[in-house]
Amino acid sequence: MNSNIATKSESFLIDIRAEIRLLQKSRSNYIKQKFTFVISLLGIGSISISNIETSALLYIVPFIALSFDLYIIGEDFGIKRAGGFLKQSKSESPKNEQEWEEFVCKNRDPFSFLANPLLSSLVLFISSISIYTRNKIDLIYWIWFLANIIIFSILQVYARNLNRKIQTL
Repeated sequence: MNSNIATKSESFLIDIRAEIRLLQKSRSNYIKQKFTFVISLLGIGSISISNIETSALLYIVPFIALSFDLYIIGEDFGIKRAGGFLKQSKSESPKNEQEWEEFVCKNRDPFSFLANPLLSSLVLFISSISIYTRNKIDLIYWIWFLANIIIFSILQVYARNLNRKIQTL
């Protein structure tokens, strides 16, 4: 009976590690998709194709970038949550794994937290400048710009709160 409990515990830890790998792969895919969509839409929105007006795409690109950020933040939280569980003694994970998770938690890459917001800020900046240089400045532009800033700010506060929550595990 005791070996059965150990087997279930080991199986559970294997599942958590597999979940972490799956979340890491998913996060990586979202980041690649974000780059692909954003760069493509910025490019298409910035060029003129005959009589087709493509600049309206420039209004959508920052929202798409922020949407991807939500998915990326979610996957990142899942990875950190699983790691936070593994570092706890009640997880029954090996001591060296608990120590590793504790070390990782205390020594996170400071630049990884900046990468997504920086890219999304850059996308908003490029879209704004592209729209501005086309003399398409009106009330809708300013509402769009302000909405993006507000959404971006809320998203960053949300991400920081999630990270703080994980740090306390």
